[in-house]
Amino acid sequence: MEEPVEEFLEDVEEPRIIGLYGDIDDDNSKELVASLLAYIHEIKVTEAELLPVEMVISTGGGHVSDMFAIYDLMRILREGCPINTLAIGKVMSAGVLLLAAGTKGARRIGKHCRIMLHHVTTGEQGSIADIGSTYKEAYVMEKMMFDALVSESALTSAQLKRMVKSNTDKFFSAEEAVKMGIADIIV
Repeated sequence: MEEPVEEFLEDVEEPRIIGLYGDIDDDNSKELVASLLAYIHEIKVTEAELLPVEMVISTGGGHVSDMFAIYDLMRILREGCPINTLAIGKVMSAGVLLLAAGTKGARRIGKHCRIMLHHVTTGEQGSIADIGSTYKEAYVMEKMMFDALVSESALTSAQLKRMVKSNTDKFFSAEEAVKMGIADIIV
């Protein structure tokens, strides 16, 4: 189901637009986290339901820990304010969960947007003990990310494991993202 962008923003009186463009890291996450915290605070102060937040996402992925900071705030904000996600360009790796974390029914994806999933990766160096510890943490973070993606989409844990089993990046179209329940509407 395709919907023109004009219709997408038509019902928004004063849009609250926040964006994630680029890698999910400390630098790119700062503004997004600050905006989400401000909206959460506004809900608590006004005790009123806010107009939807329009969250535009185009990312190659990034740090899982920074993604979880954004995701946890999105979950808190969703309790009092809809979050309409819009995927454009590419949404890969850690960004896929953020797209799926939008309010169900309001998760949009550009017709030409590409989605990519893969195992959590690390680039650590150091002692064997440190690398072993990092490996264990990467495993924990991947399990957390996949569990969260299962709860936000139509995917099962077994499906996710099959997708990444070959240890290669798996790319998907907008149509496939809708079928997997990562997005709802193609724009």
